[in-house]
Amino acid sequence: MKTIKKALPIIFGVFLLFGCSANQTNLEKVKGDNLTFSEYFNTYDGLKERKNSNFYKPLALDEVQLSSLPDEMKKVIHSVDLDSLPFQVKEEKVYFVTSTNEEGKEISQVQVSFLGKNDYGNTDEFFIISVTESDRNPLEGHVISDEMDLVGNKLIKGHLTEDLPIYQQVRTTNGALLYRYYYYDEVDKKIAIVGTAADECYAYYNGYIYHIGYLIDHEKNDEEMQEKMLQLAREYILGNSY
Repeated sequence: MKTIKKALPIIFGVFLLFGCSANQTNLEKVKGDNLTFSEYFNTYDGLKERKNSNFYKPLALDEVQLSSLPDEMKKVIHSVDLDSLPFQVKEEKVYFVTSTNEEGKEISQVQVSFLGKNDYGNTDEFFIISVTESDRNPLEGHVISDEMDLVGNKLIKGHLTEDLPIYQQVRTTNGALLYRYYYYDEVDKKIAIVGTAADECYAYYNGYIYHIGYLIDHEKNDEEMQEKMLQLAREYILGNSY
């Protein structure tokens, strides 16, 4: 009896440590190719230089809150009004990646993907939000041109809040900086990097770097649509503070 009494607190402690939800979705580590970052804003945030990367099998959006994702990342993951997107969403996935920065500090990154697919199952339109932890605002103290990016496409500086900017890169030439996003390769069971051309938004808010890419049908992508996509980006970024 004495042995049983001593064991009970240990068993109870283990139960608390691992959580009491039998429905929790644990993260599954998988192989990964590389990391995503903004081609233009990497000069300021240095996200290209991360090391010791760990990649995890993507989750469905409705699995996130019951998963073992860190709470600080769960709070920046939410859906959007799918009717507000200019394409039919066929897939919603959440990716999770950890790495260390140049100072050796571990940082977490999530990617929330809303994908449109053609009749062959290939992604032809998307709205993708990447959120990376950062204890500093990489834009602070820098004067950034709001006229064009490195290859001559339009760069617009807008307002995220009264004090914080949001930048929008709009493709206005035949060239574009490379936009990277995570995609799960079902055959090789690993996280791959897809590189493509896309319009992008970039901002820092409340301890996170937001890098958003979107690719939509060229005929729909007029000035009014660009303003609408910028507003969707703002709403997503500020959504966790409403």
